[in-house]
Amino acid sequence: MLSKSSVRLLLVCVFGVAMAAAQAADVFPSRAVRWVVPFAPGASNDVIARVMAQKLTEVWGQQVLIDNRGGAGGMLGADIVAKGSPNGYTMLMANPGANAINFALRTKTPYRAEDFAAVSLLGWSPILLVTSAGFPANGVKDIITMAKARPGQLSAGSSGTGGSSHLALEFFKMLAGVDILHIPYKGASPAIVDMMAGQSQLIFTTSATAAPLVSAGKLKVLATAGDKRLGLYPSIPTTTEQGLPGYDVLIWFGVSVPAATPRNAVLKLNSGFQKALESPEIKERFALLGLEPQGGSPERFAKFLVEEVDRWSKVVKAANVRSE
Repeated sequence: MLSKSSVRLLLVCVFGVAMAAAQAADVFPSRAVRWVVPFAPGASNDVIARVMAQKLTEVWGQQVLIDNRGGAGGMLGADIVAKGSPNGYTMLMANPGANAINFALRTKTPYRAEDFAAVSLLGWSPILLVTSAGFPANGVKDIITMAKARPGQLSAGSSGTGGSSHLALEFFKMLAGVDILHIPYKGASPAIVDMMAGQSQLIFTTSATAAPLVSAGKLKVLATAGDKRLGLYPSIPTTTEQGLPGYDVLIWFGVSVPAATPRNAVLKLNSGFQKALESPEIKERFALLGLEPQGGSPERFAKFLVEEVDRWSKVVKAANVRSE
């Protein structure tokens, strides 16, 4: 039988372990966090993750490490996170391709929507129709006229089959009634490089990807999707204004973690992202990228994801898109 002093010592030890565990949970994250970006460096997902990572490192006092794992329309990187350790230290840069379009486009994927827990929506922006600065087109009507005159000869690069830029192209082709050749790449950056070299003529991409090259005079924006002009390019007419109503393609960015990640870790991560999104630095950087900050609870992002899968499923069916 234990003596009274031994019992007291045992209780002190148990209490100490419990307090240490509570303190460890309270200071989460207590080490570097890995953020998997399922696209190549230079793509919009990568640009935004790096902007956020710098501020998150300040908010958490822990380094946020960007891990680019591009390929298969975002599926390779997303699969890594879906099968990763559910401890809150591995995050995914969620996006339409990896977390909505692929489920609509493919009958089989290496992961499913339920393999992730939503953390936060970060922001969104209408997709842009972009070409090289020297290409002889100044708007949607020019592209449609060229495409109808030379069916299948006009080409558009994308960040990969099944990605948002691919589906944006297919949706455009369906509404405009044109045939434009799709050329998939492993990321938006190589697609844009080839476009500037004359290997293709168009790309549907985000302002975050295009903005630096537009500012440098190497690319020009022909249209912004939807019916609301983008603040970054107030002089560029929307697709609706240019005679293509209904072309409302919104590109969004968010954060997900493996499904079994503890709730307290999800909430801690969410809190960090909200603080970062509310900072003047992030608001300024997002504005320069043509991105509208969002944020909100994990539940809001989870609901949004369900709606996105449903929306893109309708687009895939209506446009009769097939995975290549």
